[in-house]
Amino acid sequence: MARQHVIRSVGRCLPGRAPAAILCRIRAHEVRQVTRPSVDVSILIPCYNQAAYLGDAIRSIEPGSHAIEVIVIDDGSTDGSSDVAASFVGVGCIRQRNQGLAAARNAGLDRATGRYVIFLDADDRLLPGAVERGARALDSHPACVMAFGRCVMMGPDGRHWPTSNLPRIDRDHHAALLRRNVIWMPAAAIFRREALIAVGGVAAGFDAAADYDLYLRITRRWLVHDHAEFVAAYRRHAGNMSRDASRMLRETLVVMRRHVPGDAALLEAWQQGCDRWRGFYGTQLVEEIRAHVRRREAIAAARKVMTLACWHPAGLIREITKKTRLVARRLTA
Repeated sequence: MARQHVIRSVGRCLPGRAPAAILCRIRAHEVRQVTRPSVDVSILIPCYNQAAYLGDAIRSIEPGSHAIEVIVIDDGSTDGSSDVAASFVGVGCIRQRNQGLAAARNAGLDRATGRYVIFLDADDRLLPGAVERGARALDSHPACVMAFGRCVMMGPDGRHWPTSNLPRIDRDHHAALLRRNVIWMPAAAIFRREALIAVGGVAAGFDAAADYDLYLRITRRWLVHDHAEFVAAYRRHAGNMSRDASRMLRETLVVMRRHVPGDAALLEAWQQGCDRWRGFYGTQLVEEIRAHVRRREAIAAARKVMTLACWHPAGLIREITKKTRLVARRLTA
């Protein structure tokens, strides 16, 4: 089918380059279609002040044999992120006031036309062949509404770190994800757009764990496929939301409370997941508290102690017990 767009452009569009095969909209809400486009995959890039990495994210996209559209959602950036998006020919850009990650993803979803959707964060990358692998996985598993793989880690400079491959999940995906989230980043997954719409898109109120909540809502209702191939790279840098242990602990456990299973068979998996999250982020939070104490940052330390008391009281009790024993040993030495 022919794909042809008439684009009514407003605002400034900077010169630039993009792969010629990327067929997408310059501004998602300013396109009048002459013939109905046939887009296989919509790649949605929410962006808030990630101009330094956004270009790298866009350049990482390879359409393969699939027709794709790329839409950047500039969530109130003040660092010129929208100019970076505009410098790529054919890349769509939605500008909105800052509303948070969930709202940005949903704004992109509202404009998307592809059968499938990938959420690529602006500071991350897709690996070569990622779009092809994901779309092929859903094409070959028509009963599944989501397919996912694995990711590698990379530093701020883009160099990859060795990453272990987690075992493939062949069945009981909802229980497996309750126990442990193996989908470390949103771009490791690809969704049928109709399924995302059916579940109401990305839930707001806990941006740090909204992707995990989405996986749980989808696997609770439908079949999914784990192809276990490496498809994305997660960039570790100082601005990562995941580095805020207080927020990650709080919002991840809020999500877990939303998914308390009524099925007794799933309850054990749910409890194991809660324990894992408390152990993972609780340990990080204790280390942050210790660092605040060493730097004599009493207010910051107190706030994180309160978070630990609310969301991981057992961890706080263990830490207090350790300190009490240490003081007792010093007093009796």
